Amino acid sequence: MNGTRVGYARCSTDEQDVVIQTEQLLALGVPADRIYIDRGFSGTTRRNRAGLDQALAAVWDGTVFTVTKFDRFARNMAEANDILTDLSGRGVLFGLGASVYDWNDPFGRLFLQTLAMVAEFEANIGHQRTREGMALATRNGKQPKLPEPARRSIRRRYAEGEVSLADLALEYSVGRSTIHRIIHGPEASR
Repeated sequence: MNGTRVGYARCSTDEQDVVIQTEQLLALGVPADRIYIDRGFSGTTRRNRAGLDQALAAVWDGTVFTVTKFDRFARNMAEANDILTDLSGRGVLFGLGASVYDWNDPFGRLFLQTLAMVAEFEANIGHQRTREGMALATRNGKQPKLPEPARRSIRRRYAEGEVSLADLALEYSVGRSTIHRIIHGPEASR
């Protein structure tokens, strides 16, 4: 496959870095100016991921949308399906490392659906462990970093699309992972 590649890299927290992913994308032939990055996003949802939106807008018929690992792209089956269907409809192939997959090919679709399923499972297991850890901390008398009124405000504002995870983390002087736990943690379902 010799199509032009457009790359996407993502890291979940500010402390993580995308250098390795960027180097791998460059080695796969993705031009540096066609690598789009999101920092501080878990990947469980597409909301507020400007780098992903830019990468998806930068592809055209015959290009290969490329990631180094499937879970950098999506950790949710429904969104992976929507994005891959859209890319395929525009004549764009999906590159996972050096391999290229066609969503219209039954084997390619099965493989990518399986990866999406595994990525979502891993994300759900991670959330379960986080909830268990938070419950244990609460039982041991540890208080959350932010009071419940602030937590409610964060959930409401994020749900309404007012602010991003990064903006909330900066405003409340906490890490993005703390904001992510507030938004997607066990209290979020109340």
